[in-house]
Formats: sequence, structure tokens, C-alpha cells
Amino acid sequence: MIPAELLRKKRDGAELTRDEIQWFIKGLTDGYVSDPQAAAFLMAACTRGLAATEVAALTLAMANSGKRYDFSSVKKSKVDKHSTGGVGDKISLPLLPVVAACGIAVPMISGRGLGHTGGTVDKLESVGISMDVDNARGIELLSTFGGFLAKQTADIAPADKTLYHLRDVTGTVESTGLITASILSKKFCEDLDALVMDIKVGKGAFMDTFDKARVLAESMIGVAKAAGLRMRILFTNMDEPLGYAVGNWLEFEESLESLKGNAPTDIRELTERLGAAMVYVGGGAATPDEARKAIQTAWNNGSAEKLFRDLITEQGGDIESSAAKYANTPRKAIVAQADGVITGMQAREIGLASIVLGAGRMKADDVLDYSAGIVFRKKCGSEVKKGEEIGFVQGTRTATFDAAIAGVQAAITIERTGTEFAPKPLVLDEWDSAE
Repeated sequence: MIPAELLRKKRDGAELTRDEIQWFIKGLTDGYVSDPQAAAFLMAACTRGLAATEVAALTLAMANSGKRYDFSSVKKSKVDKHSTGGVGDKISLPLLPVVAACGIAVPMISGRGLGHTGGTVDKLESVGISMDVDNARGIELLSTFGGFLAKQTADIAPADKTLYHLRDVTGTVESTGLITASILSKKFCEDLDALVMDIKVGKGAFMDTFDKARVLAESMIGVAKAAGLRMRILFTNMDEPLGYAVGNWLEFEESLESLKGNAPTDIRELTERLGAAMVYVGGGAATPDEARKAIQTAWNNGSAEKLFRDLITEQGGDIESSAAKYANTPRKAIVAQADGVITGMQAREIGLASIVLGAGRMKADDVLDYSAGIVFRKKCGSEVKKGEEIGFVQGTRTATFDAAIAGVQAAITIERTGTEFAPKPLVLDEWDSAE
């Protein structure tokens, strides 16, 4: 085959075959397809669209471009969860232990922050955890703890890493087919029996409308069916941040407090719903309601918290020394700008304010301040008085405080006292590839 001929074919709107896509993706890792040719493919795929069969072939070809885990020796159902990204979205941290405590194996490969959204890898690295997990180590951790916390390595779906970078610089990030292939190619490397997707919808999500989220979900369900992977999708609200904390250490700390029984209402509900979906599709319960009861039991009896602490220690993390290190981090109050009721918190703008503080990256090689972030004392529905402290920013880069506070205050809508606030449901809809 000749790369230019495949590019011309896709440019003209024709559908590429499975063999053609496999050959092209193999060329990315073997060197006979150049970055400019890959960029041309991305632009053609974005403007012309990808058929369902093309997305499935692209996903599998990217998954097969490097090493894949083999957990066949682990005699438990293996299920992971992926979120499309949100602000304050630390759900993966309490989720793994509550699901693993229910007898489901959770091989969790996570990513770093992307744009205004936080990343699980960054949160875990705030306590010094080692997330380089090879196959043998993965089997050991799954067998002993029922799960592990890992990041994508250079040999996991390397074609995805190349295309991901090129999408970022060629204006092709929003392609539904390319998003689907990027997410699922990494998940297919985990040797899963099922996958739960948390597709965020709202002002702080990449999919800001339900219509956009539904198109992505249909694409993902189609690929999952083609690959024979059970998938359950929850569409969840991301208009305001999840929980009260935004920032790496702060979100880790809130997750630990949540496992102790002090969870904010939204963190508890969403973790239970996603956890129940994982236990259900993993065959650990006959119905979602039974699965949720199992999650609640593991949470309430303390077994999930113990599992989490033990796993963090086993993977090299140190919770106590991290808490001591971040204990005296400088902070500054965020005050309400008017009397009234908080009726809106623009999650995206709050996420951007956390980046200003150093909790996220403006460019790929930025060094994070793990202590940096925002903690709210009041959220939507709360009544406030002008000048009242409604939260604070913190971090070591104190020169950024005023700009970050201004960004947060601009993101918060306060309406007159007595205004009724009607929150959206946290879970907007739920789909299953088996239904």
C-alpha cells in the first residue's frame, strides 16, 4: 500500500477497509508513515467523518500497536471505569477500593490533566505513588488487592500517543470517531471483561450538550459491541465542580475523607452509581440495586478505606508524610460579592483558575504545584452574605492568588435572597450495550 493513496481515498469521502487502517497505524510505529501523513489522515477523518466500522478498526489497530496486558490468570471479572473529564472529578480514587472490596478486579489505567480538567495520575503522584505497572506487577496487585493504579506507558497504545499529540496541534480534537478510538484503544489494552463510561455533560465538560454526549456514546457502544466488550454508560452532570475540592492533593485528601464516611453528597452518589454499574456488568450482582447495596456495605464497614490505604502504601505512596508536607500551604479567602443564593458555578472557569494557581498545566512540560487548588465552603443552592468567606485558594505560588480568586468570583452567579435553586440530577441517563 501507499500512504498517499489511502489519504486520497479518505479525502474523497470513501471508507477505508480494516486492513488499510491496520496497515496505516502500523506504519506510525514502524516509521513508514510520517507525522505529516498522519496529520493529513486526522484532518480527513475529522472533516469527512469515520464510519462505525472504521472507528472499530482504528481502535483495535491502535490497541494492538504496542503491548497489551494479559490478566487471564486472575480468576475474577475485570472491570474499569473511564471519565471523559471534569472539574473536581476525583471519583476514580474512592471508586477503585469500593468496587474491589465487592470482589471485582479493577485494573485502572488513568491519565494526566487535560485542559481545564484534572487527571487521576496527577492526584496520585501528589502522595508519591509509583504508577508504572507492568504485566507481572499488575497480576500481583490484582491478586492481592483486587486492583491497581497505573498510567499509560510508552509501550501501551503508542500509536494513540502519536495521534493524540497531532490532534492537539491540527485542530482535530473534537472528532467523535477519533475521541472514541483514543479512549477505547487504551482500555482495550487492559484485558477487561467490561467497561463503565462516565460521559460528562455540561459547562465544565468537553461535551457541553446532551446531544453531543449522545453521539459520542453511540460511537463507543458501537465499538464495544464490535469488540465483544460489555459497556455501560452513565451520562453525568458537570455544570459545577464535584465535591468541594479542586486540585491534586486537595482532591486526594477529600477522597480519603469520603472513604472514611465524610463524603460530599455528590461524591457519594456518583461513586455509588458508577460502582454499582461496575459490579453489575462484572457479574457481581444480579441487579444494579443489589450492586449498589454491596457498594454501600463495603463503604460503610471500612473495608474500602483499608484497601485504599494498603494499596497506596504498596505502590509507594505515603499519605501521612504528604499530609504533613502540605499542612501549612499558604491560602487566601474567596469572598462572596453580593448577598443572595449561589445559583451557578461555571466549572470550566473554576478549572482554569486552578491552572493559574499551578494545579494544572498551561503547556505539557509545566511543573505542577501539588498543593495548589481551591476549596469551597458553599456551593449551588447555598445562601451567602456579601463579604462572607465561601472558600479559599491555596498553593506556593502566592503571586497567582488574586488572579485565581478573580476568576473564581467571576464564575459564580449569586441571585437575590429567596431565589429557589433547582439542581439538575447528577445522573442524567444510563445506557448498556447489552440492552
